[in-house]
Amino acid sequence: MCALFTKESLALRISREMFNERKSIESFNAYQCIRGYLIDLSIKELINLAKDYGIEVGDSPDLKQRNGG
Repeated sequence: MCALFTKESLALRISREMFNERKSIESFNAYQCIRGYLIDLSIKELINLAKDYGIEVGDSPDLKQRNGG
């Protein structure tokens, strides 16, 4: 079962996965920086990165059109 994501929600999901176990303020600051960087990536780049972190994403053409992919 694949979930469909908007570009912003996919960036948020990836950044949460990257910082899953880290709870310090330094990690929170890094998390915010990474999330900001991820939002600037293309949807295609986000999908590839999400797959690297084991996040299932849909390959819907609608998702790609809405997010400039």
